Amino acid sequence: MTAFSAPYIAGTDANRTVKDELTAIISRRSARRRISVTDLLNPRQTFFGRTHPEIPPSPQRRQAMLAGTGFHETFGRAISTEEFVEQLVEWQEIVGKIDIFEQIPIEVKTTGALPTDVLVGRAENVEQLGMYCVMVERSDGLLLYYRRAASGRPAALQVYQLEFRDLPGIGAEMVRRRDLLRDALRTGTPDGLPRCEWLGRNCDFQDICGCALAEPLERMVGPETVGLAERPDLARRLMEGVSDTPAGGDIRFWELVFPRKTALRRSSAAEEAQTPEERMASLERRGFGEALNDAVWFGFPGEVKRVRLPLDGIWASILLFRGIPTVLRTTKREKAWVERKRLPEVFPHFLDRLAFECALAGSERGRLIVYYAAIPEDKFMVYDLWFRDLPAIRAEMARRLRLLREGAPPDQLPACQPSWLFKYCEFAPGCGCGRNERLR
Repeated sequence: MTAFSAPYIAGTDANRTVKDELTAIISRRSARRRISVTDLLNPRQTFFGRTHPEIPPSPQRRQAMLAGTGFHETFGRAISTEEFVEQLVEWQEIVGKIDIFEQIPIEVKTTGALPTDVLVGRAENVEQLGMYCVMVERSDGLLLYYRRAASGRPAALQVYQLEFRDLPGIGAEMVRRRDLLRDALRTGTPDGLPRCEWLGRNCDFQDICGCALAEPLERMVGPETVGLAERPDLARRLMEGVSDTPAGGDIRFWELVFPRKTALRRSSAAEEAQTPEERMASLERRGFGEALNDAVWFGFPGEVKRVRLPLDGIWASILLFRGIPTVLRTTKREKAWVERKRLPEVFPHFLDRLAFECALAGSERGRLIVYYAAIPEDKFMVYDLWFRDLPAIRAEMARRLRLLREGAPPDQLPACQPSWLFKYCEFAPGCGCGRNERLR
């Protein structure tokens, strides 16, 4: 079985230039990009992270970071629509990436324990949301805490609504911290940077940071400047609304890549049989870590953006990297690199998604960045692909969308691929995909 898009691929190149640029950004964290909102939460730790790239995050911390990244994306698409997830914002030469931004900013945090006093115990989360509110000129925002299911304990969601009453004050502190961090990076000394919150908490840089002698970090938010209310009603509605079926019963753009599974899921009682807690845990398991995500988003100022494009009443959020539709994916494939000519066979779902995005964007060229998580050497490749006959690709998208909306039987829809997905599908063997199924 091969990708639907295989006959439309006019050429494939391994883009060494972009790969080398990304490698340089990742390996030279000290020369990294612009100042981000997360950099400003603990500027002293940021300084040592950039100036001492030889000290990597601990395995436990890195694992938690990657797990959280994957969950944020998957959860965001479950409670919102794709065009509002992972929104890049810029203000006063500071950049940020909001988990979900529709009318107000929404930040999603994964945690092992739900907080009891957010303003004290999770002040850095409140600061982060406050900075996003400044950047998008909103006084209100939401903080969502998802507690992972573990040891028989169910997943749980806690929601807080916050009102920031001193946006100018937060903005002034953002600029002050930005300038302090810039000066420290320019001079190579952290002397003017405040102590970070990780003092005495197994910080990766605790042997060299000198935090004990630094001035305390002054919080830019507090009880007198922030109104906070827990929203159990909203948490309950979000938990109950987490589903693979979007509101209104319409189709999500990405579901066109797996139309048969989409049809089976929509006609199955399996989703309704799950509790909200079970659905949340399922989202966490499906999350994945995109190790190159920050390098792409923040490493190329002004060259990365998301655009919202329509297809017959649904919308797709497409990442444009230097004007080229770009898809970032992770694989745990333990074998060697995939030869370019075998990409349609090994990664048909990646290529079909890229072909669909190119057809919507009207771009004959697309870019696929694959992170090979199980390979210990160079861990990623950048592939540039050229597609012919974009109208035919768009017509196939419209055909799949029409069949799904009409409730066509699953066997009239293209089989899911690659073939190994059959082994893990909740609808196998009844789905009829399997290794020998031909793509219609």
